[in-house]
Amino acid sequence: MSSSNTQRIGRALGMTALLAVGTATAQGGKQYLYLRTPNAAITARVTGDSVSGPDLQLSRDGKTLRGRAFGQTVFLGLNGQELGGTVGRELTRMSFEDDNGVTRARGSFYGRLSELNLSKEELTGTVGPCSYDLKATKDGSYVGSRSCGGAPERPVILDIPPALAKQGTGMTLATLGLILGVP
Repeated sequence: MSSSNTQRIGRALGMTALLAVGTATAQGGKQYLYLRTPNAAITARVTGDSVSGPDLQLSRDGKTLRGRAFGQTVFLGLNGQELGGTVGRELTRMSFEDDNGVTRARGSFYGRLSELNLSKEELTGTVGPCSYDLKATKDGSYVGSRSCGGAPERPVILDIPPALAKQGTGMTLATLGLILGVP
C-alpha cells in the first residue's frame, strides 16, 4: 500500500471517529467525538478543555483553540459571535448565531466558503469540500449522507458528546469544522 493511500486511510479513519457528533459515548467517564463513513472512522476523546485522538490534539485556553488536526497546525480564536484564525496555511473566519434552536455558521473554513446548520433535529451544510445532510436519531446521533466532491457516502454517523457542547458554541463549531471538512 502506498504512503499516500495509508495517509488517506488514516485521515479517513480519524475523520470518521471525530464526526461522531450527537450523543455522548460515555464509558467510565470518558466521552468521545465520533464520525463514521463507509470509508473512514474518526474518534477523539473529549475531556474538559481538550480533544485528543490519532488525528486531533486540540486544547482550549479561554477563547482560543490550539493544536493539530490532520497534520495541520490549528490556531483559532473566539470573539463574540465570530471564530477566526488559521488551519494550516488557510484562513478561517466564521460567524455564527443561534436562531430558534438552530445554530447557523457561515464564512470560510479550510480556505473555502462554508455554511453549517446544527440543531437537535439535524446537521446540514458544507465545510471545506464536504457537504452533509444528517438527521438526528432517537439515541442522539446524527445519521445520513455526505459528499466530498464525489458520489454521496451513506451511512455517515456523527456523535457529539456533552463534554464538547460544554465548551461553548464557538468551540464546538470549530472542532466540528475541523473533522467535517476533511474528506
